[in-house]
This record gives sequence, structure tokens and C-alpha cells, in this order.
Amino acid sequence: MSIILFILAFLGLTGYLFVTGFHDAPNAAAVPVRTRALTPRIALLVGACLNFLGVLAGTAILTSHHSQWVKVPLNNVGLAILLTAFFAQIVWGLITFWLRMPSSSTHALFGGLIGAVWAANESNIATVNPLTESFKSFILVPFLVLPALVFFLSWATVFPLSRLTSKAYPRAVHKVSRHAMSISNSAISLIHGIQVGQRALLFFLLMCLCADISLTPLWVIVAILFFALTLAAGTLVGGWRIGHTFAHKMVQIDPFRGAVAQGTTAIALFLSQAFLHTPVSSSHFASASVLGAGINQRFSSVRLPIALKVILTWVATVPAAFCIASLFFLLLSPALK
Repeated sequence: MSIILFILAFLGLTGYLFVTGFHDAPNAAAVPVRTRALTPRIALLVGACLNFLGVLAGTAILTSHHSQWVKVPLNNVGLAILLTAFFAQIVWGLITFWLRMPSSSTHALFGGLIGAVWAANESNIATVNPLTESFKSFILVPFLVLPALVFFLSWATVFPLSRLTSKAYPRAVHKVSRHAMSISNSAISLIHGIQVGQRALLFFLLMCLCADISLTPLWVIVAILFFALTLAAGTLVGGWRIGHTFAHKMVQIDPFRGAVAQGTTAIALFLSQAFLHTPVSSSHFASASVLGAGINQRFSSVRLPIALKVILTWVATVPAAFCIASLFFLLLSPALK
């Protein structure tokens, strides 16, 4: 039973990485493509390569603080919880892709973990507390505080930079802005790969502990390379349905403000990774920064109904993943008793 659950959980982890790749690709590529800083093919190719390198770099610097928020029983129940969380993230990712809405793969995964643990407790299969203090901080700070801060920073940064460029030729400003977006596209993709790679390796090691599988360094390296290739492959697919929503339909944005938005996203992701050690949503950051920079214009550039739908999708992500995971785990629970 353990081997079967391990194989299913590994397939779930693979699906999670692939869906995350194409679901989050527009976070880095949509604005540069929208403002013609990069072609779609180049943007996705660069994003895939940097995500690949990010996974390799992220797994090399994985430290103990990344495991603070993950607590599952080290047995078949733990494997079932992880499998259920991956399933919930994949289902919600496909639903939001069909709806053309950007959403957080990170928070869908967290919601799936909470739902699976709740169902395990309700089924009297295990007693696990998912709402530890560290888990609360990993949910509330990235979900509520940081996107609002990114929105404000993107909005506020337009003022000083617009004054600095007020006497420059628009063509020169747009040229520099497009170069800046090309660099930001690479930075966002690299940091995204680092975070996803750390998460994937952590879950893989947990799965091995749950299944009582001993790993050699060679197999760990093979697994890391597989994770990197899977995320890169997903990125190459590119979810343009989602990118079209926040880079075309939600906001009309010029190259200058696009560069501000991309730069704010890249800096916020870097600071979160380097100092807060908090898994954050690149989807939330990208959408919030585009909205902040786009709304700071003299003409009406933001389509409020679309922006409200995006925010509503953010709010619905955790409870939706919770419901999907809890229902799936309850269906799976008879096989665990």
C-alpha cells in the first residue's frame, strides 16, 4: 500500500510542477510580451531556462526553516495527505486556467494541505494540527499583507520615476523600459524556480520518509533534475489565457509602467526569498504590481469588474482547495483504515 501511495503522490507532485509551470509562466512573461519587450517564444524560452536553473539553485540552498509549515504523519496517512494536496492544487489550477484567472498555486497547495489534514482528523485516521503558529504566518502574511504592499510600492514608484523621465524622449524611455522588463522577466523566473524547487524537494523527502524509502545522493540528484525539467516543460506551454487577463483585459499599461510593475515584482520576490523565508505567490505579486502601476495614470486604464474577479479568485483559492482536498481525502479514507 505504501508503494502505491508513494507512486501516486509522486505523480501528483509531477502534475503539481507541470501545472505550476504553465499557470505561473505569464507572471513573468505577460507584461514584456504585452509591451513588445519580448516575443512570446523568447519570453517562454528564457522563463523555462531560468526556472530550470532556479530549481537547481533552490534545492542546493534548502534549509531547515522551509519545513516549519509542513507537518504530516510519517506513514500512509501522510502520503495520502500529500497526494490529496497535490490533487487539489492541480484541479484548482485547471479550473482557474479555464476561467482565465490568475491564482496562487502556493495557496492552493496550502489550502489542499489544510483540507486533507482536517479530513484526516474528522475520519479519526490521524490527529494533526495544521494551524501551527508558523503555518498561520505562512498564510496570513503572504496572502494579505505582501500583495497589498506590492500594490502600494508599484503605485508609489511611478511618481519619482516619471519625474526623472519627464524630459526624456518617449521613444528612449520605452527602449530602456523594455530592456528593464527583459531583465525582470529573467529575475522573476529564476526566483520562481528557486521557490518551487525548494518546495518540490521538501515534499519529495517527506514522501520518502512516509514510505520508509532510503535515498542515495544519486537518486536525490536525479529527482531534482526531473523536477527542474518538469517545471521548465510546463513553463514552455505558457498559460496565455491567464496572462491575457491581467496584462490586457484588467489594465492598459505602457512600457514605462510595465517596467515599474515587473521591477516591483522581481524585487518583492527577491526580498521575500532572501529575508522573510516565506513562500509567496508570484501570481499575487505580478497582478498586484500591474494593477498598482496601471492605476497610476491620468486616464481610466483599469477595468474594475476584471480586477474584482481577480481579487475574488485570490480569496476563493484557499477555501476552494480546502473543499476539493477534504472531499477527495474522505473518499480515499476507507482504504487507509
